[in-house]
Amino acid sequence: MGNEKSWYKLDNAGKLYSSIISSRATTLFRLSATLTTQIDPTYLQRALELTLERYPFFKVQLKQGFFWYYFEGTEQMPKVEKEMYYPCISLSIKKRGSFPYRVYYYNNRIALELSHSMTDGTGGLQFLNELVKQYLHLQESIPIEVENISNEQLQMETENAFRKYYDKKIPAPRTRVGSSYKLPLELDKKGYYHIVTGIVSVEALKQKAKEYNVSITVFLTAVYIQCLLKIQEKTSRRKKPIVINVPVNMRAFFPSDTMRNFFVSITPSIDARLGEYDFEEIIQELNIEFSRLLTPKKLKQYIKRSVISEKSLALRLMPSPIKDIVAPSIYSFFGEGQYTSGLSNLGIVQVPSEMEEFIERIECYPPPSIGNKVKVILISYKQHMYISFGNLSRDRVVEREFFRSLRQHGIEVTVETNDEEN
Repeated sequence: MGNEKSWYKLDNAGKLYSSIISSRATTLFRLSATLTTQIDPTYLQRALELTLERYPFFKVQLKQGFFWYYFEGTEQMPKVEKEMYYPCISLSIKKRGSFPYRVYYYNNRIALELSHSMTDGTGGLQFLNELVKQYLHLQESIPIEVENISNEQLQMETENAFRKYYDKKIPAPRTRVGSSYKLPLELDKKGYYHIVTGIVSVEALKQKAKEYNVSITVFLTAVYIQCLLKIQEKTSRRKKPIVINVPVNMRAFFPSDTMRNFFVSITPSIDARLGEYDFEEIIQELNIEFSRLLTPKKLKQYIKRSVISEKSLALRLMPSPIKDIVAPSIYSFFGEGQYTSGLSNLGIVQVPSEMEEFIERIECYPPPSIGNKVKVILISYKQHMYISFGNLSRDRVVEREFFRSLRQHGIEVTVETNDEEN
């Protein structure tokens, strides 16, 4: 690199996320690995340094350009910290000298919190995997192969895959600006983010989803929507649609090694104004909607929508300090304002067998946001799925209803929370 600093444009999702960051909507999500032994911070710091050699794209800081934010390479090194506060809270990535992610340790746990301006769940998991691998190499002497990473590979890992698969001839999907049901929850004080995690057997979920002939994601989305319908029934006289924001990992449909954001959101919904729904109806309707939208042709429309929002002339010519003022309200109107909640499935995490015996569990927490005070994210490791709710209010009505429903479906759940009083 010489003295020349490397810099990266943000991808489409990154540009939006960097403009909406606030103390409440931190855009931070968390991935963590709990190991079988206490974490040694010295080894963890060294592991982070080795991981950044492998993924130099992460050795960057967010800078404000005149029109857009961008990432600039830095010689500084992030420092691992002992975890003290609630997760996913207040990382001011715009502050000089800070990084768009942080690494925490607490007892046996290594936690990586990343800003969505930098990467998505898939990119984050790849980084966490390398970090844990390097740590276990230092701590437990597990053997690792030294890879020779070509510049071509590094370029593929930093490509803007939205641009790569953008086709300007394809029409963008019509945006539905409608009002969805909003949970009547009061925000807790700033700096509080409540996590409730349910641990369930992947096998039990598989069996249950198979009974309905659907995927686990469709089954759990249906359970979630049914809970939200019940809550709406109790809390609201006027019925509104329940709309769920479900991110789709595009790498499953379009080949890409990118470590940056490469996902779009589909928004399955059930319109409560049409009458009451039983579970079979909900699951059937969702299955049709997922099948209809999860095809390369349909998803290309979503890529188009993601790229044109960034290409719009008015937005391009707006200086970035003004974008910071305007973007949050645009996002809450066109983005989160349209959803009741979000549900994301990061899928099954597999690690090399020599690492497996040292890793007890892998979890993830969703990024907090005022537009959707409650969100849920799922991840599976070994025989368990970890279903984590992130909640900016103190009210547990959603989590209780959801885990009660799973039990009614015959699925055992172990529930844990990060709140002292529970």
